[in-house]
Amino acid sequence: MQKTSRTTIRKVNGDCLTPIIIFNRLQGKQKFLLESATKHETAGRYSFIGANPRKTYSGRGNALHEICHLTNKMYTYNGDLIQSLKQMMPRISQHTEYPFMGGAIGYIRGDEVLFQVYDTVIIFDHMTDELAIVHTNIQIEQQTPNLDTLIEQLTNGGTTDNINGAFEDYRKFRIEQRAAYLYYVEFVNETLIGSSTNSVINVKNSVITTRIPAVSEWTQDGQLPPSTHSIDALAEASKSVPSMLGYIGFNGQIDFTEKGDENDITTIYSEN
Repeated sequence: MQKTSRTTIRKVNGDCLTPIIIFNRLQGKQKFLLESATKHETAGRYSFIGANPRKTYSGRGNALHEICHLTNKMYTYNGDLIQSLKQMMPRISQHTEYPFMGGAIGYIRGDEVLFQVYDTVIIFDHMTDELAIVHTNIQIEQQTPNLDTLIEQLTNGGTTDNINGAFEDYRKFRIEQRAAYLYYVEFVNETLIGSSTNSVINVKNSVITTRIPAVSEWTQDGQLPPSTHSIDALAEASKSVPSMLGYIGFNGQIDFTEKGDENDITTIYSEN
């Protein structure tokens, strides 16, 4: 078991597994799968799977709501949505062995944001067939879950979660719409399925990669300006891109793809 600060990592051989098998065996609600049809060392190497978010941030206009799922308490913060998200988003691990080791997954759409914060993430490495289970304590008093139990569930297939119709559709979708970005994300009231050909903004180790001219001009030779956070770069990108989906990692890394352009197909399954 590897432990870095408040982050615990367990690695096991996953050569008999696939992201689809892992997703189906994982128990919980508000599950997600982020993957790619392009699998090589520089892009698409990892698939990310998770369930049971610790927190949800949702907002519209100038009010951001934070829901803590353990206590079922809600807090409201007034002001710019993305700046409020920046202030409330946990920033804990600086360890960057993987691009995403837990954090927020969701979207920015106009004056609306919706993100779910996951403290436990399952990472499938397509280059090594290795499975990594990463848990980050986002609260000091939080106890690390029994990762051995989770590993047993995923590797030995003792239980299989109920497979819903939306995920069955995603399994067909990921074959028909092979793209660099494929995503399946369950929210409380909707499930998003989509694909996109490229990233609109990526921040890794303070290096910004983007195809948005305004963000490129905002950077300092492709680097985050001093005293800024990757969420500040995301805020700049949101001024030019009407709808984006991606992740904000505890490690400060972000990767977002555009939703709604000519290269994107998104299916929304309403739970209402």
